[in-house]
Amino acid sequence: MGLDNNDDLDSLVGKSLGQFRIVERIGAGGMATVFKAYQPTLDRYVAVKVLPAYHAQDPIFVKRFTQEARSVAKLQHANIVPIHEFGEQDGITYIVMEYVEGGTLKDRLKQRALTVPEAVDFVIQAAEGLGCAHSHGIIHRDVKPANMLLRKDGHLLLSDFGIAKILEGTTNLTRVGTGIGTPQYMSPEQGTGQPVDRRSDIYSLGIVLFHALTGRVPFNAESPLTITVKHLNDPLPVEYLRQVGVPQPIEQVLLKMTAKAPADRYQTTDALIEALTRALTAAQLTLPRWRTGLQPVGSPASPADQLGVYPGAGPFANSGVGLGRISQPLTPGSQSMIPNAKPPMVTVPCFRCGAANQSDRLFCTSCGYELSDKWAAYDHYKAPNGRPILARLSLQNGYMAGRSYLFHQVVTTIGRTNGNDLIISGRTVSRRHARLWFEGGRWYLADVNSANGTLINNLRLQPNQAVPLNDGDIINFGDETAVFNIVY
Repeated sequence: MGLDNNDDLDSLVGKSLGQFRIVERIGAGGMATVFKAYQPTLDRYVAVKVLPAYHAQDPIFVKRFTQEARSVAKLQHANIVPIHEFGEQDGITYIVMEYVEGGTLKDRLKQRALTVPEAVDFVIQAAEGLGCAHSHGIIHRDVKPANMLLRKDGHLLLSDFGIAKILEGTTNLTRVGTGIGTPQYMSPEQGTGQPVDRRSDIYSLGIVLFHALTGRVPFNAESPLTITVKHLNDPLPVEYLRQVGVPQPIEQVLLKMTAKAPADRYQTTDALIEALTRALTAAQLTLPRWRTGLQPVGSPASPADQLGVYPGAGPFANSGVGLGRISQPLTPGSQSMIPNAKPPMVTVPCFRCGAANQSDRLFCTSCGYELSDKWAAYDHYKAPNGRPILARLSLQNGYMAGRSYLFHQVVTTIGRTNGNDLIISGRTVSRRHARLWFEGGRWYLADVNSANGTLINNLRLQPNQAVPLNDGDIINFGDETAVFNIVY
């Protein structure tokens, strides 16, 4: 029955592809049309992507589609849209995937350019997903905001892996600027029909970051050919970055991401994520808080205190423009009344890591924890000796071996990058890896869809499964080992 034009595609509404009943058309692009569909067997909505009908008549396409779809369906990562099914019916080739209600990054960018932390947060999430695909030998080839789906909590998922590769293999497009993909985001080598690898995806991701920061793509023109030539020859227009106040460390990372020669770019997404994290730190910015959905009992003392605060907010909740609450001095009112007199300098121990800090600092210079220790107010459960029941994690290996950290009875996020309450810098630790919290008199741990898993005493946790902890448990965050202890 093959469907090509808009009217034919709209006729799918109300009909079924396999077990999926088409509800409405929700998007369209050069490569596919997307429908919202209902799957009655599991009582859920899904997204069904229908590819151009004329491809289904090409046996080479059908073979490549099946091979590539199977490969992509095996990708399991928190930042990749899971594929539920794929198939062909009545000349219609389709892919079924998770339905994401929050729209795309393209939709978000139509509203406004993003703050630096927001933009870097989305790019790091995309890089995490790309890293998983690259490790399986899969190159995306069409990295752009329209292929980045956003859940309502800000979680990003990459879609359309491999579709460009399938179509390129069945379409005679060899002239400059006519390759399958989106010219505004394509690397120079992809735009000129050269072989591509993961560094091409990194270039495209750099263009996405530029767009997110400035509200525009760096190179545009009336024809794809002209756009490709600009990618080949024109320097990145950094003046647009400077007009909106993008910090120099972020600009430097962006310049390397979008270097003309692949050898001059970041060679892996891990290297890119590390560079972005360092650049944020150098710019004294932090990533937006990860919304865990769990709230501590009670609330901060004042409405101003609540601004931008999420459960377990500690080490990095207050840095950056508009990211966190405004902290009060450690000892308000302790300033000397004598004009120009300097207050005496004393040291204050950090609750979390025990390091000594000068009393004029708001955050620990070793671990970033807020020295005023406001979260002590949430320690409602007491031991028989009258002291609060706290938790301690003692790192056993890696860069942080020998360090110990204490935790109050609030939600603590654990991961590799800035924006978590506890940062464990091991390469096998995911950007958002796990969360630790206290509830009903017990400590609990949950994995939050980490790539390499969280283990307790060598047993791997299921994602988002709350597991009670016992004193002396051995916890693995990826390859990083920690001993859990209850302290009071």
